[in-house]
Amino acid sequence: MEQIIRKKLEGFFCDYPLKSFKKGEIILRPGEEPTGVGFIKSGYIRLYTVTESGQEITMEFFKPLLFLTTILALTSRENKFYFEAITPVEIYEAPNKEFLEYLEKNTDVAQELNKNIMTAFLDLMDNTANLLAGNAYSRVAMMVYSLTNRAEGFGITHKLIASLTGLTRETVTLQMIKLEKQGLIVNKSKSIQVINKEKLIKAAKVT
Repeated sequence: MEQIIRKKLEGFFCDYPLKSFKKGEIILRPGEEPTGVGFIKSGYIRLYTVTESGQEITMEFFKPLLFLTTILALTSRENKFYFEAITPVEIYEAPNKEFLEYLEKNTDVAQELNKNIMTAFLDLMDNTANLLAGNAYSRVAMMVYSLTNRAEGFGITHKLIASLTGLTRETVTLQMIKLEKQGLIVNKSKSIQVINKEKLIKAAKVT
């Protein structure tokens, strides 16, 4: 998101209440609707669902929670996901009506927000296609590459990678051992360092 637009959004949201959540706290559950449009001041949120067998499937991480709460405000769709704070999180929350009125008066902000929502959607489509097409090894490699590129402030665990790839934790561990033996990564407790980025990309089979 362009810095100018982000500053405008921060200027709008800072007039509204700031809510704080502890690491691991559930912010929203399926069936619960956001009480407004959220804008993250700090921290990361995990969006996930739970299968009938009890397996957690992580859909996405949200630095800008704004995207999804805006979509819910515009469409009045029922929320079907869990929102979990994976770091300490601070969120400004503005009433839906007042935020939508703000967008009507600030078309540049609305256009940039729409562009970012569509970009996030296309990125999700790309990731889903890669995960469906790949084997366990390439899926884990892709997720390691993706997370180490943007994971700031939260630990990357085998459980987390499993929930993002739809694999079991044991399978993820085996693939991580392979990546480390091949000299692509160094895998420490809640910390992954990429040693050979080019080979990791090839292993992930993504552009």
